[in-house]
Amino acid sequence: MSPNLSVAACLSPDVRQDIGIQVLSGSQPISHLAATHQVSRKFIYQQGDKAQRSLDASFAPTPADDEVLFHLPVTKNWLYQLILGLVLICHSSYRNVVELFRDLFDLPISIGTVHNRLEAAAATAAEINQGQALSSIKVGLLDEIFQADKPVLVGVDAVSTYCYLLQGVEHRDEDTWDYHLLDSMEQGFEPDSRVC
Repeated sequence: MSPNLSVAACLSPDVRQDIGIQVLSGSQPISHLAATHQVSRKFIYQQGDKAQRSLDASFAPTPADDEVLFHLPVTKNWLYQLILGLVLICHSSYRNVVELFRDLFDLPISIGTVHNRLEAAAATAAEINQGQALSSIKVGLLDEIFQADKPVLVGVDAVSTYCYLLQGVEHRDEDTWDYHLLDSMEQGFEPDSRVC
């Protein structure tokens, strides 16, 4: 044992627990426990208090299911974020978003409101995407997907899986691809190779 550490500091958790149990049971006088373990009576009382708190916590009633856990300040911006989260994270339909607002918040919104919020977020995202430097992309993966039977041009960085191109188009011909890839090149897109 280090000369700088007290005897109490060197007692293992098991010994401390045993002391606490003995204090609660009253099986031995406090002074006897202190002498046996070569610690102060104050330390023995502290272990008894810890044991009592643990025992109280173990038998404390669990909070009711209807107990308020926290208060949430709901603002228009928060509701707009909820709309985005429901659609983009939970993959909710516009109608399901409307239903949730009606049933949980008693707040009527229209499908048009949901659409407009998503369009506004898409416009903001497009501005942010236009400002991204694409020079670090060395292998560009190019493909076409379809949304509601309309073609969507897709470009993904093979290493990071960053989606640098996601553009709904009327046609998926060579000229349309060239036009959108030229836009990407203005942001520094010059990969070593492309996989189509």
